[in-house]
Formats: sequence, C-alpha cells, structure tokens
Amino acid sequence: ILGFSTPPGRLSMMAFILNALTCALALLYFIRRGKQCLDFTVTVHFFHLLGCWIYNSRFPSALTWWLVHIVCTALMAAIGEYLCMRIELREIPLNSAPKSNV
Repeated sequence: ILGFSTPPGRLSMMAFILNALTCALALLYFIRRGKQCLDFTVTVHFFHLLGCWIYNSRFPSALTWWLVHIVCTALMAAIGEYLCMRIELREIPLNSAPKSNV
C-alpha cells in the first residue's frame, strides 16, 4: 500500500512521518537523554519490523516500506536527540535558593 503514485500510499507515508514526529516528542518526555534516543528509536522500529513480519507471515520485501522506515527512523532519532539536547544544555540556575537576611 506504500507508494508515491496513489493517494492512499501517500497518505500512509505521511502518517508514518507524523508518527515519527510524535514519537520524537515521546522520546523527549520519557527518555530525556540525547545519547539514548538512537537506541530507543532503533528498538521501537525493530519491534515494529517483528510485528509486521508476524502479522503478514512474511518478511517485508517492498523497497518503499524499507525507505519509509529508514527515513522515519532517522527523523525520529535526529529530532528526538535535538529536543533532548536542548533540555540537557539549559543553564543551571545558581540563585535558586531563597535568600535569607543574615
């Protein structure tokens, strides 16, 4: 069903890309470590591959399927790592303790 020539194929690909973007936000919320984003992204896509393999009773062989998933893996990892690194690189406030009059 994934293909550039048909509207359902393009819609499915856009759904995969939007899913990658929302999963990148989930990496920010759940993982919060830039170094672990690639690991979790590859793990999620590997489990998706296994699920597709079991559901269809055959290994995915369509080139468009692999291209879409490689692009989605790269998007999810890169955007997730970028968002996590922005949180990690924030300045640590040094004056956060309440001031006392001594």
